[in-house]
Amino acid sequence: MDSKVNRIITQLNKDSLDGLILSSPANISYLTELRSRDAYLVISQKENVYITDSRYIEEARKRLKGFTIEQTNSAVFKKIADICHGLRLKCVGFEERQLPFAAYKEIRKELNNNVGLVATSGLVEELRQLKTPQELEKIRKAIQISIKAFRFIKDFIVIGKKELEIAAELERFIRYNGATASSFDIIVAAGENSSFPHHLTSERKIKKDEVVLLDLGVDYLGYKSDLTRVFFSGKINPLVKKIYRIVLRAQELAMLKIKPGVVINKIDGFARGYIEKKGYASFFSHGLGHGVGLEVHEEPYINKKENKRLKNNMVFTVEPAIYLPDNFGIRIEDMVLVTKERMEVLSGALDK
Repeated sequence: MDSKVNRIITQLNKDSLDGLILSSPANISYLTELRSRDAYLVISQKENVYITDSRYIEEARKRLKGFTIEQTNSAVFKKIADICHGLRLKCVGFEERQLPFAAYKEIRKELNNNVGLVATSGLVEELRQLKTPQELEKIRKAIQISIKAFRFIKDFIVIGKKELEIAAELERFIRYNGATASSFDIIVAAGENSSFPHHLTSERKIKKDEVVLLDLGVDYLGYKSDLTRVFFSGKINPLVKKIYRIVLRAQELAMLKIKPGVVINKIDGFARGYIEKKGYASFFSHGLGHGVGLEVHEEPYINKKENKRLKNNMVFTVEPAIYLPDNFGIRIEDMVLVTKERMEVLSGALDK
């Protein structure tokens, strides 16, 4: 049995559970190494069962190894309950953050109170924080495509171009260069729109001498990248230059402290403290970063509340920012890998 599944079963035993119903596509993909779509997975000491419908059953039979494969029709919750009964499971966990309440009620009804149903959280996500060499290879490829895309798009950032036109060029480019898709809606934010952290790319045209913020993520074989860069459509005014230098220095200070064993909130604090020292604390409104892997936002979350410690092979973003309402925003976002001694900037090949 796969070592990742074994580790989950070991944890289930500690929690007095004899099974686990997985509904998160990312968690199922991680454990099966098959990109999951409309599937459930039942994990137990006796047997591990992958459940999907007729659209994906042949793909699963061809590519999935080490799991029992069950086809279902519209009665998927009855199928899950039947599997639990067939395996004689008595107390089964479910993913409280991933299973919709309506689905929970249906599974609960089909189990007929013969099987205990217990909420769990983070069992698989905890494993996913530490990336394997195979995962890192895909993440690096996603980042490489993103870097190429940023270099390509420079010539399109000209006065009169619409934000949506730039996003469309990026979308086309990344697919032609090996990306499965963008990992989220590409953000192109010109001028005052850059002061919105998650601006919805619009019909707005680029004007002379303004900030153009680009936030791009690439999906490569299921693994994601997430990078942000700031471009300029002409001259850079003194305030923009000042804010850019503050944000860049805040990122550098945080990165210098990244290594195994450091408490996560201290990393956030180094960047946030510098921005506060410069008088812009109230204009940095979000956490310093987040994990990236099968999902573009996953554990670990790099913020001022997180008191867990960094571990070798964690991958996350470092993205300090300053947003000046009705004026402009500057965010610089890179992805880093925690190594045995310190860290590696995975997106370091791109000039900032």
